[in-house]
Formats: sequence, structure tokens, C-alpha cells
Amino acid sequence: MLTEAVRTFGLSSERDALKLIKEKPEIISNMSLVWENYSELKKYPITIFSIDEEALDMAVLLSRKYGLLISDAVHAAIMKINSIDNIATNDGDFERIEGITVWKP
Repeated sequence: MLTEAVRTFGLSSERDALKLIKEKPEIISNMSLVWENYSELKKYPITIFSIDEEALDMAVLLSRKYGLLISDAVHAAIMKINSIDNIATNDGDFERIEGITVWKP
């Protein structure tokens, strides 16, 4: 969404796009690429997991143990709870987490 706003409105950065969207939230309804991408994404056989209290509690522990941002720790907690041990990412922080194999695309 931010990338589309940068391109559509000739902005310099995603930070500028976020500021514009905060000032004029009505522009979201006029975007098209983000919604087309969402429709395409729904065609893939993916599972979206919920974040519950157990996951958040584990995320806090993982964040502290491995020095992770909480957003990364939430991903790791969801992976561990659901016995997922592989992740495709260029985020090297996941390499510090025991039991997770990182595949760099």
C-alpha cells in the first residue's frame, strides 16, 4: 500500500506515504494495486494463523532470549506453536532462533 502511494503520488519515501495516508485516509479507497495483490494472494493455498495470548507470551520470551523485535518474535512464536521450523526470509535475526531453519530467497 505504501509503495503504491509513493508511486501514485510521486512521493520520496514510504514514510511520506504513511504521513499522506494519515492525513487523507480517503485515498486508500482509490488504490487498486494493493487490492489486486490481495485478491491474487487469496488464490494461494496458505494458512493464516491467529495470535492469541499464548503466542504473545511466547513472543515476549523469544524476544528477550534472542534479542528480537517483537514483530519477529511473534512470527517465531506462531511458527513454534504450529510446529513450523522453516522460514524464507532475508532477515538474519531468525538465524539466532534455535529450531528454525532460514532459507534466503
